[in-house]
Amino acid sequence: MPSTDGPATAAEAEEIPKWPIYAFIGVVFIGAPLMPQAKGGGTFAKIVGMVYDRVGAKGLLAIPFATLTMEKSTYDTYCAYHGHSIYEAKESNPHGSFPSGGAALPSFSLIQTRMEDARLTFRQPWLDRAWCVLRGHD
Repeated sequence: MPSTDGPATAAEAEEIPKWPIYAFIGVVFIGAPLMPQAKGGGTFAKIVGMVYDRVGAKGLLAIPFATLTMEKSTYDTYCAYHGHSIYEAKESNPHGSFPSGGAALPSFSLIQTRMEDARLTFRQPWLDRAWCVLRGHD
């Protein structure tokens, strides 16, 4: 029997705003392909060419791992900024919040998970000190 303590729908339970994610998807999948490209290829062709020239064909195998790492870092940082830990398991998703079981991996968040109305705190102490100096915090 479902509990009546929680919100009635999944939309009410979700507190993270969706518009930044939709804007990012729009830019990446709609805006980026429409950008004018040089005759020698676009940005992706230049990245592949640079990796191939410097590391060789074996280096091309690292591109998917690098992009997935950047994606996880972005997602973990986004969730931590909004005060959600990827390690909080929910009834609907026992593996945490990151899709495809990524919550079993260590957090790649650049910041610590914020509590409500708390200041942004970086995981690296030197980076946090620099941020405090720039923002004028003590």
